[in-house]
Amino acid sequence: MRLSLLLVMLVSSAASATDPFMAMARTLPSPAAELRPATACDETVVAGVLTLARAVERALCANPATRSAWLTARLRAAELGQAQSAYLPDITLGARLERNGDDLLTTDHTAWQLGLDAQYLLYDFGGRTARRDAAEALLAAARASHDASVRVLYLQTVTAYFSLLTAQGVVVAARETEASALEALKAASARVAVGTGIPVDRLQAKTVYIQREIERIRAEGESARLRGELAALMGDVSQTSWMLAENEAAFSQTLDLGRAVDALIDAARNRRPEFRTAEATVLAREAGVRSAEAAGKPRLSTFIAAGRQDSGIQAANSSSLGVNLTIPLFTGYRNTYEIAAAQTQADLARVERDRVANQVALEVWRAYYRLQSETEADRRSADLVESAAAAERLALGRYQAGLGILLDVLTAQANLAQARQSQLQTHLGLRVARAELAQAIGELSWDWMEPAWQEGIR
Repeated sequence: MRLSLLLVMLVSSAASATDPFMAMARTLPSPAAELRPATACDETVVAGVLTLARAVERALCANPATRSAWLTARLRAAELGQAQSAYLPDITLGARLERNGDDLLTTDHTAWQLGLDAQYLLYDFGGRTARRDAAEALLAAARASHDASVRVLYLQTVTAYFSLLTAQGVVVAARETEASALEALKAASARVAVGTGIPVDRLQAKTVYIQREIERIRAEGESARLRGELAALMGDVSQTSWMLAENEAAFSQTLDLGRAVDALIDAARNRRPEFRTAEATVLAREAGVRSAEAAGKPRLSTFIAAGRQDSGIQAANSSSLGVNLTIPLFTGYRNTYEIAAAQTQADLARVERDRVANQVALEVWRAYYRLQSETEADRRSADLVESAAAAERLALGRYQAGLGILLDVLTAQANLAQARQSQLQTHLGLRVARAELAQAIGELSWDWMEPAWQEGIR
């Protein structure tokens, strides 16, 4: 009886702990901790200068996609704790109190019963071990899946941030182009006023000026739309009272392109969370096969019971200690097909792992060569804008001096506007290509965003 009471005390003490197997502690403390372990999610309203690091941090904390993946990992941790509980005994305390009466008896009497039962599985041919291994693998898969969700949202937020920066640059360029068109309109009007120009020049210049106004209005609308998309990624589309950090040096992420693309592919297969998820799923399915095989084998367990019963007339103590052996003889071939199903699931998991490996390689290949082309294009864009701006100034000056024609001015202005747009797009393409290659090879980190963070708080 003393042993039974001791067991009850031990189990009660363990049950009082929130995580006795430390299973929940194996999950991350917050959805953003995959990239920045020390990060605690800040729920204050975003205002002031919004740096890239702050935008990514807020998105990882507040976006439902990462929160859902994080909670799924915690669910798998709880399931691992359930699997580990099979290594401890089951102890049950039962009590019963009743009031009895009988026509043959002159008085009623009270009866009570108190009992303690404990059972412990000694051996089941590896069944509980297989279930624990499966839970371990599923937890690893869930953590890798959360990592993948983090990286997808990371790339989405970086792309949205850079897209908004580009859209804001497009607005500035559109205003400059509108101002240039207004200068052309004023020059044409001045020449018509003094009789050195024809009215059709003024009409053409006015038409182009109105077109530039429309382009500026649309650029401002596109910038507002992208601002809302970035806010939505950060968890609340209504919070847009911030402005972006625009220091170009803050976004000079560098990647080592000296390595051959084959080396990058090999590195990606070791780092990418999608591949780790697929590998962990294979391990979980293989453990499922072992669990199915063990389900059709004998189980050996021990039990202990102690109790006291008092019927009001007589009292008695009882106790028992024994061993249970269960041997499945025939289950209608159910176990045979359970093993076949588990084996097929393991084979499917291996096929999916191979598919993920091939997809990872393809993504690295595409990102690598896109970055190369975007880098080369960005180098040319500055020269393009410089030459187009010089041509526009020359054409406008000649026209104002009465030496050129309006068509040359309008053509030069259109070329300059196109050159500015091209430069903005190549800047965006280069930034996104850098982030895409980092994501493809599994090298996303916080380090390259820290300059932006520091710049924002100065």
